[in-house]
Amino acid sequence: MLSLRTTRTVRWLHLWGGVIIGIQIILWVASGLVMVVRPLDEVRGTTLRRDMPTLIVPAGLPALQGVEKLELGQLLGKPVWKLTDGQGKRLLDAASGQAIRITPAQAEAIARAGTSLSGPATITAITPAKPASDWRETTGYRVEFADDTRVYITTQGDIGAVRTPWWRFYDLFWGLHIMDWQDRDNTHGPVIIASTLLALGVVLTGALLTVRHFWRRR
Repeated sequence: MLSLRTTRTVRWLHLWGGVIIGIQIILWVASGLVMVVRPLDEVRGTTLRRDMPTLIVPAGLPALQGVEKLELGQLLGKPVWKLTDGQGKRLLDAASGQAIRITPAQAEAIARAGTSLSGPATITAITPAKPASDWRETTGYRVEFADDTRVYITTQGDIGAVRTPWWRFYDLFWGLHIMDWQDRDNTHGPVIIASTLLALGVVLTGALLTVRHFWRRR
């Protein structure tokens, strides 16, 4: 079995490896608990959304050039074209082909029609100068209800995201879990890889010491 000198070395590695990585191991366990304690659909606000009615497809398509993407959608029950071209993402009236710009009042109506949320709401424009902290798009609207649930409306009249208070709590612990505290989307960064290898070393040295302990008692 292990010599006394080797055992001391393994014990030293186990001790100091645990000291270095111990706090992060606690955060991994705690954040993992947070992420499984509530159903993911509830965290994402999926349970708050409503299915929209089926639309009648208009007879013709608008005459356009340089189109990258064109799909039929709806804006408060009326058919619209969602267009993506060199100018970015736009919204066109399916009957007239005229461009539509979402207003704050429409944004609120879209949020109410597409979810089961009710009560007073505050509407805030999202711009590159004033981006949202919990939504990646840089243009659109935030409709925030009294229970602190936020519905984000895109420039094409879609519900881009529903952010519940639990989602923001979940997102904080997700960042702690993957050790990406700012963007919270890099699950394979060098810090988490190094930390995981160190944690693995702590577990393996602990296992080795445990085996040695029971082996000596035989």
